[in-house]
Amino acid sequence: MRLLFVVLTIFSMVLSLSAQVTPLSLAHSHNDYEQARPLKAALENGFTSVEADVLYIYGKLYVGHNMPDKKRHRLKTLTKQYLKPLYKQFKANGGEIYKGYEGDFYLWIDIKFEAGRSYKALQKRLYPYREMLTYYEKGQLHQGKVTVILSGERPFRQLLFDDLQLMTLDGRPSDLDGNYDTALMPFISEHAGRICQVRSYDDLGEAELQRIYEFAAKAKAQGKKVRLWATPEDEALWDELVKAGVGLINTDDLGRLRRYLMNQ
Repeated sequence: MRLLFVVLTIFSMVLSLSAQVTPLSLAHSHNDYEQARPLKAALENGFTSVEADVLYIYGKLYVGHNMPDKKRHRLKTLTKQYLKPLYKQFKANGGEIYKGYEGDFYLWIDIKFEAGRSYKALQKRLYPYREMLTYYEKGQLHQGKVTVILSGERPFRQLLFDDLQLMTLDGRPSDLDGNYDTALMPFISEHAGRICQVRSYDDLGEAELQRIYEFAAKAKAQGKKVRLWATPEDEALWDELVKAGVGLINTDDLGRLRRYLMNQ
């Protein structure tokens, strides 16, 4: 009986901790697969956006940044590292990633090589999990809880003319000239250093800050959100990004960004 009591107590504590997770709509885990506990740590910290680089190797999609030197390697597949655990949480929460959270959960997939083959492999891997995805089929919207965003080597035209669009596109500043449908291109991303010279908040003058504000405003005018990457882990800079109205704040330090956003 005592053992049963201990087990039930631990189980109750786990449920309590899970229930206390606050979803953070601005929190993006950059290169999430490099975390000690990929995806798990992001979900425990309430992140609503995670990024994974993928490599097309012998017909499969593995999570990683560089091609392994040998045929035998320890890289995990995208399915095992992200799709299965996300779907498990989706089912466990009655069709939600976070219970009661009405916003989107973003799964960014950065294709490193073989854009065409990677896209076809992604279509195949994502199809069994389409129940949780937001996608378009022959122009008809299926509203899910997870939006997949293709970044890196984007197979732009393949997705654009596909009858089944299980994914969306990560836009570039130059794509704003095309004014693409926000359903197809919800975000515009750019390296922070290409918008302004920034190593820390102390480096930012009024002119640099204005460039960030103008970039975010131009995207917002088309109904799109902004993501700047390669930004320093700097709370003062995050203050400015929030004021500018960016869609996501990029970080490698999950706990630090969670604490910052919880205090807003």
